[in-house]
Amino acid sequence: MEGNNCGHRPTIPRWFSPPPKHTRPKIISKIIDEIQQYYVDPTSIIPSLNLANGSNRQQRSERRESCVSVLGCLLHYLDLASLRVGIPQPDKSFNGISMPFIAKKAGLTLKRTERAMKDLVKSGLITVYPLCEKLTDTVYKGYAAVRTISRKLFTLFGMGGRLKFEREKASARQRKHTRKEELKGKAKVELMIDGILANSSSGKGGRTRELKNIKEILNSS
Repeated sequence: MEGNNCGHRPTIPRWFSPPPKHTRPKIISKIIDEIQQYYVDPTSIIPSLNLANGSNRQQRSERRESCVSVLGCLLHYLDLASLRVGIPQPDKSFNGISMPFIAKKAGLTLKRTERAMKDLVKSGLITVYPLCEKLTDTVYKGYAAVRTISRKLFTLFGMGGRLKFEREKASARQRKHTRKEELKGKAKVELMIDGILANSSSGKGGRTRELKNIKEILNSS
């Protein structure tokens, strides 16, 4: 009987499955599919990952499955413009995803996920930036680390040029979105000023002139 106590079956590997209704750029979906080749031929597909455990022997199938699943999860949550892994927040900040979150999405135990992450870091495919907040001189609060994915992963699968193009498109989309939000914010301020001026009993006074000056500055920006 094939398999082991962690549920791994060598002939039927389990891959990361994107959450329903999560739409990602096609280059992301394609690279997630392409990296599955590593499971079949690790020595030639991603040699640095195969050697990450410090042995010249081929990486065990259980470990290859974990690496592909974890890498698939990281790629799904990849921000193309910055190559950071995480989830953008409404306040424009960027939150990394935690190891338990990755383990759950990849369908692995936390231990297998941590081992796979170490291999991915050693291979040079992933870089990890731990985050923490200093509360006191001796107490720190940790946050989910922000990880970046190396461009060489896409190059290994012949997508280096396409990645550059898609990153430029992603950056343009972000700039457009930022400008749109700035214009919305400016419009709200202008409406507020117009309302105050309309309700003012007099068109004169220091406060009224100040509000008009602010509106002129907004219109000139």
